[in-house]
Amino acid sequence: MGTFEEQLKELKKLTNTAKNVDLARVLGKSPKTISNWKYRDHIPEDIFIKARQISQNGVIAPPRGYVHLDLYEVEVSAGHGALVVCEEKSSDIVFSETFINKEIGVNANNIFLMPVKGDSMYPTLKNGCLVMVNRVDQFTGDGIYVFRYEGQLMVKRLQFSKHGLSVTSDNDSYQPWELSKEEIMSSDFEVVGEVVWSGQRM
Repeated sequence: MGTFEEQLKELKKLTNTAKNVDLARVLGKSPKTISNWKYRDHIPEDIFIKARQISQNGVIAPPRGYVHLDLYEVEVSAGHGALVVCEEKSSDIVFSETFINKEIGVNANNIFLMPVKGDSMYPTLKNGCLVMVNRVDQFTGDGIYVFRYEGQLMVKRLQFSKHGLSVTSDNDSYQPWELSKEEIMSSDFEVVGEVVWSGQRM
């Protein structure tokens, strides 16, 4: 398929990028990954598949200092939960990397966006608002989390309690409930991430 430099040139052509750092950003990789490819003198075939998809979809690199955040169509339920069928990435939104890193204090490579469905977290989160979720695989302290429980995807306020975790809705119409330590350790419960930002229409 040609030398590494020829392959790299082909990737940049497909993704309409000029610099390695921009190529890495569009592909969702770190610049160090490109260095690793150069060291091995090989670029994986799946990278070319992704680059061709980017080329066909007309996705362009965000300006320097900005990042694409994945937006998932699956709706997080703030009511009684919604069964997750799939979480296919549908589109993405551009954010300032400085805003994410410094103002919100999270790594831009570790977050995604999802819409909220339901009114149980009102007025903190309105129905239809977008939440920015920082991927974590366990409860790290009191806060609003996206989690799966018994096949349902929910966004609720989780707080440490004597028996396990207290699950609270900001809407007083919804009663708080408890997750026992046994339930937290079971396969029925999984933390997806912590909500670190929300955006909504006024």
